[in-house]
Amino acid sequence: MDQLVPIGYGFLAGITVLIGAWSMYLARYRLDQKSLGTLQAMAGGILAYLALETGHEASEYVEGLAKPATLPDFLAAVAVTTAALVATFVVFAKAERLGARAGAAPSSASAFIVALSLGIHNVGEGFAIAASLLAGAVASAALFTVGFAVHNATEGFAIVGPLLGDRAARPSPAYIAGLSLLAGLPAIPGAAVYYTGLGGGLFIATLDTVATASIVYALLHVNLSALPKLGGLTSYRFWASLVAGVALAFATESILLFAMPGSL
Repeated sequence: MDQLVPIGYGFLAGITVLIGAWSMYLARYRLDQKSLGTLQAMAGGILAYLALETGHEASEYVEGLAKPATLPDFLAAVAVTTAALVATFVVFAKAERLGARAGAAPSSASAFIVALSLGIHNVGEGFAIAASLLAGAVASAALFTVGFAVHNATEGFAIVGPLLGDRAARPSPAYIAGLSLLAGLPAIPGAAVYYTGLGGGLFIATLDTVATASIVYALLHVNLSALPKLGGLTSYRFWASLVAGVALAFATESILLFAMPGSL
């Protein structure tokens, strides 16, 4: 029964992506092009914050090995994370080309890429929950779960972002639900794997690198869709919306910072 605890926490942390995605999608028919662009830019800001966060975590691990005593480990970590970064971009680009050849709508392909990138990112959230459980800090694990649940609702906005600008897109409720589960529920295996003690430092840094690359790829899609609606790179509204998305992501994550000072 104890093995089901991290799975339950991971489920509660990830399922809220569905709430954010579905509420955003229902609102799209009531918005004009500028409003849609604003929401897309905010979604891009959320993704930008997540990319900065995961990238910092990966680089922090690698830089911590930059000492004479750990030089072999440092070189190995640089090689592995660099290869992971390049491979992720190549795989996503190849997958998108194959999707285009198969006739997939660009907006649907972008939404899938965003969901997949967030799913990779959310594996790490499962690690954080399980780490608290391993330390016997059940209350901290519960607070992590609540904080991630609130934070992940905003990630649902980012998933639907690419679909907002495509009035012809008619994704079914099942498709939106599928993307949301792809993004949110990897927190479950993340919690379960870490709970078994299999998650080492280099493994987590590599996962963070893959997450960073995939999120960057996704945010480019979202922001490139938002730019024409708001007047291009010189649009004040675009940059204000982007910053608003970053602020929203930071604000929701700050729930964890205030609840558990020094624990992240």
